[in-house]
Amino acid sequence: MSSKRNNTGSDNPTDVDANEAESLPSKRRVPTKVIVMGLIAIVFAIVIGSQVIGVLYAIFFPPAAPIPEQATLVSHTSKDYGVDDWLFTSNQTPCEVVRYYQSKEAECRVAPVWCDASTSTTPPEGSKTKGQNVAHCVGTQNFSIFALRWETVIATGVTDDQVTQFRLNREIFWTGAVPPYNPPTLDGSFPVFPNNGLQPTNPS
Repeated sequence: MSSKRNNTGSDNPTDVDANEAESLPSKRRVPTKVIVMGLIAIVFAIVIGSQVIGVLYAIFFPPAAPIPEQATLVSHTSKDYGVDDWLFTSNQTPCEVVRYYQSKEAECRVAPVWCDASTSTTPPEGSKTKGQNVAHCVGTQNFSIFALRWETVIATGVTDDQVTQFRLNREIFWTGAVPPYNPPTLDGSFPVFPNNGLQPTNPS
């Protein structure tokens, strides 16, 4: 009886097992160092990625300056990206607007006899004039790696149906450093700003 030959041509079954074992690829284990370094790289990428996303969000959606709820937008101009100027009117008294900005941690300089808690919140009616400057408030804010400064000049209304008007400026400093600032004096008064035929709108 002839012996059964295998595919390799050998009559010895042990030779077959040896040949098959040699033909199979050996399993390789990933070194622990490589796994640890990979995890560190993933964590590093997540941290850096979240910071980059935060910076990009701050660039495209910078914070606005604080605005009282009872304010009506009259005009808005933008000199540059992040440099804006708004004019508002309000049915609140000038001192109520001042207190609002003081609650936002603003530094406010108030004109004499105005908003004096020891006497009254506003001077006598006879001493008021249209467009009279009442206070100047300045505030700063840091966001992401940037900073901004906003300021507002609060005055009495320029028409009989206006109680208060205030001009609000915002400037974003993309370097993150807020330069020194010398605020203007409160002398003088608001000019009568034209609406250019536009109706006041409520700010969003």
